[in-house]
Amino acid sequence: MEKILSSVLKKITPSKKEVKSEEDMVRKIRQKLSKLNGKHSHLEWCGSSARGTHLCGDRDLDLFIMFDKELSEEELEKEGLRTAKKLFKGQKWEKAYSQHPYLRGVIKGFEIELVPSYIVDSGAEKKSAVDRTPFHNKYLMERMSEKQKSDARLLKQFLKGIGAYGADLKNCALPGYGVELLVLYYTSFEKALKGISEMKEGKVIDFFEEEEKAKKLFEGQNYPLIIVDPVDKNRNVASALSVEQFERMVLAANLFLENPKKEFFFPKKVKPFAKIKIKQLLSKKEIIAVKMPFPKKELADLVWGQLRRELKKLKNRLNENDFRVLQANLWSDEKEVYFIFELENIILQKAKKIIGPFASDSENSKKFLQKERKLLSGPRVEEGRLVLEIEREYSNAKDFLKQEIKKEVKSETKSIKYGLKKAKVLTEKEIIKEYKNNFSIYLTSYLKGKEIFE
Repeated sequence: MEKILSSVLKKITPSKKEVKSEEDMVRKIRQKLSKLNGKHSHLEWCGSSARGTHLCGDRDLDLFIMFDKELSEEELEKEGLRTAKKLFKGQKWEKAYSQHPYLRGVIKGFEIELVPSYIVDSGAEKKSAVDRTPFHNKYLMERMSEKQKSDARLLKQFLKGIGAYGADLKNCALPGYGVELLVLYYTSFEKALKGISEMKEGKVIDFFEEEEKAKKLFEGQNYPLIIVDPVDKNRNVASALSVEQFERMVLAANLFLENPKKEFFFPKKVKPFAKIKIKQLLSKKEIIAVKMPFPKKELADLVWGQLRRELKKLKNRLNENDFRVLQANLWSDEKEVYFIFELENIILQKAKKIIGPFASDSENSKKFLQKERKLLSGPRVEEGRLVLEIEREYSNAKDFLKQEIKKEVKSETKSIKYGLKKAKVLTEKEIIKEYKNNFSIYLTSYLKGKEIFE
């Protein structure tokens, strides 16, 4: 293991040249800010690059423009955006949103976020959600050793390698700050991995050793993992982590500890199956898909949240209409979107059997028989119960999904509506026609049905 970790660390640690270029960029922006007139105080450099826990090639800089807490929210928003626009002058940028809007853009290859924030006395006394971020920096920089910073890099790459890193709605996993807290709590990479391998759903990590209090605070929210923010006790740093990603972390940690391999950090690239093999595999399954364009001019994170909700909604509607869903998956390269549904049956019998109450239950039998239905046969008694058969409105999953998507276009929010208007329902032959580029890699992985680290 030591040999593997040493090799991985060399590969993922930013060079001195990279670190210096980051420091130079932050210094230039600070100098530019100091020359601007306005109500701002100073610039805080936050995030993993500031803490020295980021990965090689990570060109993200999280910069916070600090303002006096007496400033109103309206003034903070106005001044923050005005100042950020001046700092981005002549560069490409876009407006993004947290609790209030901020700007993000690119300067000389660096992806920079300029976020307005209040100067407050502690993370718990925040006026807005982002105000606690400078305290995250302070907390970790005061406590993490250089060895732990390297271990945080290892754990980030491990989680990235297994596909379980990033708190955005695309990944639904752990943020960098959460990973760093795990290393700090367990003291090293190996001990953190051992800790993860032994986790059960509902696990609480609390630096204040008030686990029961934390459980009560977050009761009913069904978090698989609770990492109490040491800067703000009322916040779960792992709130974005899905059950699926939590279980993936636990599985991968166990498998790595049993048999350490470099592939956990850097999985082998998936080689797409030949099209003839895809045809053979699809012929043995009942798979139907919905393809739509990824909504443009919208924040990707917001779109991913809406896409996940749409997947769940369509899955539930299929199940409610007897198209039993065995698997439901979402894939997108942020150009095209595919909802993949593996069903028990794509074509159902046109006749649907409805089983009612026992015939001897006169009151409920009367109500059952009084409902208006287009009967094909019945009512009759089978094993003591009233039974009748009706004609299904939809016996083909493709027709059903087409109709559901039409309904969704009328009810969905603006950003996803754009994509749904152009959505197409794809059957097996049509899915094969889509088998190219990145979708071919995804479909191969899906049909293999294995975790990338196995």
